[in-house]
Amino acid sequence: MFIDVKLLGGWAPEYLAAIVDSTDDAVIGKTLDGTIISWNKGAQRIYGYTPDEVVGRPISILIPADRPDELPSILSRLARGERIDHYLTKRVRKDGKMIDISVTISPVQDATGKIVGASAIARDVTAQQEEAKEAIRMREEFISVAAHELRTPLTTMFARLQLVERRLGRNDLDPAIALRDVTLVRQAADRLKVLIDRLLDISRIRSGQLQIERTSVDIAAIVESVASMISETSGRQITVLARDPLESYRMDVDGMRIEEVVTNLIDNAVKYSPKDTPIEVELSSSPDAIGIAVRDRGPGIAIADRTRIFEPFHRSSSTGVPGVGLGLHIAKQIVELHGGTLSVETPVGGGSRFVVTVPRNVEGGEAPRG
Repeated sequence: MFIDVKLLGGWAPEYLAAIVDSTDDAVIGKTLDGTIISWNKGAQRIYGYTPDEVVGRPISILIPADRPDELPSILSRLARGERIDHYLTKRVRKDGKMIDISVTISPVQDATGKIVGASAIARDVTAQQEEAKEAIRMREEFISVAAHELRTPLTTMFARLQLVERRLGRNDLDPAIALRDVTLVRQAADRLKVLIDRLLDISRIRSGQLQIERTSVDIAAIVESVASMISETSGRQITVLARDPLESYRMDVDGMRIEEVVTNLIDNAVKYSPKDTPIEVELSSSPDAIGIAVRDRGPGIAIADRTRIFEPFHRSSSTGVPGVGLGLHIAKQIVELHGGTLSVETPVGGGSRFVVTVPRNVEGGEAPRG
């Protein structure tokens, strides 16, 4: 640590200097006019200047040009004996990079009690500030998406139920029309349940509370069941091909969660591919792992989307298909919770191929936080 002993009045205890020099925080001494008189290693690491480059220069070299009133205000408060605690602000490094810092500034008195300078202890909180901004952005996006997506099925349900109520009041309820309305209400309720489940899952993932419970499960049977159900409700052709003996697809996994993964992937294929094209699900088994691949003949994944396709709330820019943008993210988290991987390929002939690999004999734990 460099300390100008003359500017400090000749008093600089070695033990104090060693303590100050050992901290990662920036510890800076300055006079009441803002001249730098001491500069520790933490200050050099945070701001990029060596002691020889800054001692004797004004502290204003660290202050952004768009904050001209900040330094006079701070110096005025210090001259009155005020202490400034954990003040969040920005500073400029030697390389011109803007950083967020938290700084505590205290007045320094001489032996007679006269205020002769100030000491500043600063910490680089750029990473924490970025994390906080991202958390706020994600929260706002979460609320916005949830409100928008939940409103659509609720509107459908209320509108149809009001129609049924009016017809009942007029004693004019045609069974065929009533069945149609009930079907639309049920479909909206199903959609609402899916949305709520996904929003709850994303909340559990973020808090690290999403866990799995392993039991012996026939993965081939799960895939067949999900494919059959979605084919029936969507009217789409979905084929399942098992390349290995059916008995080889039994393993210890969380059956409900694996079903959720398969449902998300097939549902995704249905939404993003033309109605007259097939969807293929291929199963493979080895002594080490079981694989599930879902192939569609849709537009594929745009280059701009490939690195973000599994992020929460991300929806492909290559289609106008509405959605909450959580299915693939949740599926990936569940697969990784099983120790496996989920990736996307662009096969010859177009479309997308999502590939799940779940290893055998891997202990589960908490979901990675998104």
